Amino acid sequence: MEKLEKLFSKLENIFLILSQVALVIMMILTTFDAFSRYLFSNSIVGAYEVTEMYLMVALVFLSMSYVQKVDGHIRLDILFERFPKRVQAIVNSVFYVLAAGMMFFIGLKGLEMTINALQNNLVASGLINLPLWISYIWIPIGAFLIMVRLVIQVILLLIGREAHPVKEILIEEDDFE
Repeated sequence: MEKLEKLFSKLENIFLILSQVALVIMMILTTFDAFSRYLFSNSIVGAYEVTEMYLMVALVFLSMSYVQKVDGHIRLDILFERFPKRVQAIVNSVFYVLAAGMMFFIGLKGLEMTINALQNNLVASGLINLPLWISYIWIPIGAFLIMVRLVIQVILLLIGREAHPVKEILIEEDDFE
């Protein structure tokens, strides 16, 4: 189980880096677009569409699994932390199974949309005609990643291991070797 978890963590980290690259590109594009508007009274054609339809989708979906791994998603702990550890593990297991099921169906639908857009050469209607499958592909990838992460966490909870080890909050250099 540890080898599988370590291998999956490396895969998660690769997609996290892609998510971070999307964020950097988004920031650079938005900055250059703002400068272009003020200096030349003309914005960069398609900057808003690329940011909204492509980069933001990649940013959100590719980072979800890693954020789940480090327990970074928002939740209400006011009552939950008062439960005994065993009850917390059971509640988390049920939640993770339900969330994994939901992510499976989101990923499946995203995969159908991606294949449909690819087969039919669908393009975004806007200032520039970009293929939609490039936007859609991040949905099934991200949904399936978080689904696998949730299943791993359920297994860890069932065998009595910590599902969110604090030591993994930072990416270690040896994760990429």
